[in-house]
Amino acid sequence: MILTYRQKLRSTRAQHRLLLERLERQRLLYNAALQERRDAWRLARKTVTRLDQQKSLTVVRADDPEGHGVDPANMGRWTLKRVEDAFTGFFSRAGKGGKAGFPRFKPMSRWDTFGLLEVAGLRIDGDRLRLKGMDRPIRMNPDRPLPADARILGVTFTRTGRDWHVAFTVETTEVVASEAPTGEAVGGDLGVEALLTLSNGERIPNVRPASRRAREIRVSRRALARCRKGSNRRRKVKARLARQLRHVADARDTHLHRVSARLTREHPLIVLEDLRIANMTRSAAGTVAEPGTNVSQKRGLNRSILDAGWGRLVWMVRYKAARAGGEMVLVDARGSSQECRDCGAVAAKPLSLRRHRCPCGLDVHRDVNAAGVLLARGLAAKAAGEGGRPLGDANVGRRAVRRPGTLLAA
Repeated sequence: MILTYRQKLRSTRAQHRLLLERLERQRLLYNAALQERRDAWRLARKTVTRLDQQKSLTVVRADDPEGHGVDPANMGRWTLKRVEDAFTGFFSRAGKGGKAGFPRFKPMSRWDTFGLLEVAGLRIDGDRLRLKGMDRPIRMNPDRPLPADARILGVTFTRTGRDWHVAFTVETTEVVASEAPTGEAVGGDLGVEALLTLSNGERIPNVRPASRRAREIRVSRRALARCRKGSNRRRKVKARLARQLRHVADARDTHLHRVSARLTREHPLIVLEDLRIANMTRSAAGTVAEPGTNVSQKRGLNRSILDAGWGRLVWMVRYKAARAGGEMVLVDARGSSQECRDCGAVAAKPLSLRRHRCPCGLDVHRDVNAAGVLLARGLAAKAAGEGGRPLGDANVGRRAVRRPGTLLAA
């Protein structure tokens, strides 16, 4: 299993300055590598590969011993790989016929991360991090230790406001729990009214972090729009807005981590619905020739879905279930709100009807009924052995044929 451990750095003022210098050098290297690829194709129709640029980087390091020569060699290779990834994504999007989005140069406002492609040039010594080119080790806040069998695959340094964080991408086989959870299997229906409704009747609240701070964020956005570009006031307002948005993201992540940790700790099997969130949150504005309908209502629904963080919750449950010795599966959710979980009868009902009342005698909240239907589909698919894959498999997350009762990912 591949995980990422993120920890805050307690750098001194001098170390903070040195980290900023490394960040700026890698940004300039990215822009230079991008310019080389563009010019080579535009002037000579020649393709420059990452291997070619890594050879050029060796010459650059030799000619600049006080700059790039100070940094570990794999730091520059990490930056060159980002350039290659940008072009790989561009060609992939262009091949699909969509908006390609040619790679762009990075201004300082859009470059806040540098990293190491391998662990060479870095050593962890307790709560201190020794990086090549730094005369003194950098202190960390090790809120949780790395697994004993962790093999570090890569390291990234990220500037967040005035702080620095380091993220270790590790490969581990460690399982948190000594034995699988002993509770009951449970199905979950994602929603906006409640973040998650379980088949046992529990409704986990939606904290709506963005909605709670909507007014102050709106005030900051309007103030930013009135600032003159390049002014000190614009810089301060922009930093304030970024800080507010970070608070929203942190509040959302904290809630989702708590929910996912409790679910995987208490339930050996968790069945969730497989949703195309990107499709669900597309704009309904339409075009000038064919304008959309109920655009304002759809825009508000899109904001609520993205504020809830459905995709992030599913991602957290997926890896935490594997570490806890449990299992998570995704099933097709089509028709789950119309089907009765007890008798299987299907009856259409509008979204405004929040109770599920069936002639068989079942009378529950419609989301509780939908969660029960999802659980039944997940259990049936597991029993039939359709499409199941272990969570640690590299293919987890790939889409399968969508039909009710079919296991999509396990």
